[in-house]
Amino acid sequence: MERKPPLVTVVVPTYNHENYVVECIKSILEQDYPNMELIVINDGSTDSTDAKVRGLNALRPRPFTYISKKNEGVGKTMSLGLKTSRGEYFCEVCSDDVLLPGAVRKRVEYMEAHPEADAVFGRLNHMDKSGRPIAPAGRAKSMFRSDRHTFEDFLEGNARICFHAGMYRTSFLRGLGGFDEDFYTEDACMSYLIALRGRVSCLDEAVVNYRMHETNISKGRPLWMRREKMMALEKLSAFPETGHVKRLISKYLFTEYLKYVREGFKTAEDRVSMATALDKALKLRPYSFKAVYYKLRLKAGCSRVIPAF
Repeated sequence: MERKPPLVTVVVPTYNHENYVVECIKSILEQDYPNMELIVINDGSTDSTDAKVRGLNALRPRPFTYISKKNEGVGKTMSLGLKTSRGEYFCEVCSDDVLLPGAVRKRVEYMEAHPEADAVFGRLNHMDKSGRPIAPAGRAKSMFRSDRHTFEDFLEGNARICFHAGMYRTSFLRGLGGFDEDFYTEDACMSYLIALRGRVSCLDEAVVNYRMHETNISKGRPLWMRREKMMALEKLSAFPETGHVKRLISKYLFTEYLKYVREGFKTAEDRVSMATALDKALKLRPYSFKAVYYKLRLKAGCSRVIPAF
């Protein structure tokens, strides 16, 4: 007897995407894959996202699960999605993006044909807020795959993991401990773990239209993203299996500390947090002229005593 197609869980975390969420959900409901559960999780939206999702669900073009909760961030939202998931395979679609036709089926077919793979990643097409195609800024990096790249390649930015263009064995993500709820974003630490512990492949075709607009988290909250990157690298350095790359991790961690402080000078960022980052940077490189300069500049411009750390 022919095996029933494996169940795929697609999770859509959404926050204040009233202009995009219906298009996103419809792109998933219109997929040609026959065995799929869709879970839409509203992370405390304050716009009309809730009404639009409930209205679409009431039409029942294809039943899906809708969960509405308080605002906690994408990390905790995706953690809930993974805990709720019943699928053998798991993927995320951001609520401002659009899943391309056949995206679920093609990735399942790849995973079924390659049982050794823990994850497969497709490519992204970029579009503006109105849905018009645009070219990505900068040099396109190759996608990370285990048989071509090392963990060092990923760490150095020579290969990338686009989390929301991926499909994962649910058991693999759970085996990694799921999404770390210390992070606001879902992929800050998870992408490192996937590259470090996973057998990763790539499907050389686009599966998602990625929307570029002013409310992208990575675009509008640079300090937030720097904090996430610092915390991820700090956690990574404590893993036993990263012993062979600790010097490389320290190099990038030092750079992130300084980037965070430099960004903090442009804003009203808490000076104590900046001082903490500088102390950590100086612990890694005590004689760094730039770190010492930032430290002196911070003290000179601060009206209160900065406690020693």
